[in-house]
Amino acid sequence: MMQIPVLTYHSNNVDGNEYHNNDHVAFELDLQLISKLGYEIISTHELVSILKEKAGSSKKKYVCLTFDDGSDMDYHDWEHPFHGYQKSFLTMMQDFKNETGQNIHATSFVIADPQTRAELTNTCTAGYPIWNSDWWEEAENSGMLSIENHSWDHVHSTLKNTKTQKNIKGDFSGVDSFLDAKTQIAEASRFINSVIVGKKISLFAYPYGHFNDYLVKQYFPYEQSEIIAAFTCEPQFVTQDTNLWLIPRFVCGSHWKSSNGLRKILQMQS
Repeated sequence: MMQIPVLTYHSNNVDGNEYHNNDHVAFELDLQLISKLGYEIISTHELVSILKEKAGSSKKKYVCLTFDDGSDMDYHDWEHPFHGYQKSFLTMMQDFKNETGQNIHATSFVIADPQTRAELTNTCTAGYPIWNSDWWEEAENSGMLSIENHSWDHVHSTLKNTKTQKNIKGDFSGVDSFLDAKTQIAEASRFINSVIVGKKISLFAYPYGHFNDYLVKQYFPYEQSEIIAAFTCEPQFVTQDTNLWLIPRFVCGSHWKSSNGLRKILQMQS
C-alpha cells in the first residue's frame, strides 16, 4: 500500500537555535535523517501525478517537502537580530545535493498580497521585512523550489482587514462562497503568475490547514480549472485513496518536535 509523507516547514519559525524552536535547524537535521533512512525526495507535482495515475505500487520510499507562508528565509540566508545567521531552506537543499548527490525539491506556498506581506512585517516579524516577492522567480528557476498558492492574505489573524465579505480572520474554513474563494484563491494565483514569467499556479495549500465542504466538493472540482490539488495540515500519509483536494501533511513543530519524533512518524509506514 502506498504511504507517502508530506512534510511541512515554516522558515519564519526562528525562536532560538535548537530543533524544537527553529525550523532551519530541524530541516537540516531532517534532511540527514531522510537520506539515512533511504527515502527519495519527490516534488509535489510528482506526488500529484502519482495520485492521479493511481501509480502507487512502487516499493520505493518517497517523501515530499513543502514550506508554508513564503518568508524570504525559504530562499535567502538571513542574519537574525537575536538568533544569528540562519541558512535558508534553499541553501540547505543545495548543501544536501552537493553532499549526497541526491535530487531534492520542495514547494514554497506563498502569501500573494503585497499589502498583507507588508503588514505581517509589523505584526509577525517585529518590523523586519522578510515577506518579499523578489526571490520568487529566481526560486522557480532554480530547479529546486516551486512557488505555489497559499491564498491572497491567509485570512491572517493579525490583519486589520482581510479580503473577504465578512472580514474573516484566522479561520480559512469561513471562505465558503464563490466570491471569497475567487478572491482568496484565483486572484492570488493570478498575482503570483504575474510576478513569475511563464508561471502557471496549479497547487494550493489551505491557510492554517483549514478547509470546508464547499471548497473540497464544489469550488475546486467544479468552479475553477487552474488548481489541480490542495494540501491540508492533517497528520496522515498520502495513500492511493487520498482526495486530491485534501492531501495531508505533517507539520514540523506541531506533529513532531525532534529528529526522533520524525523518525517515529516515518516508521509508522506499513
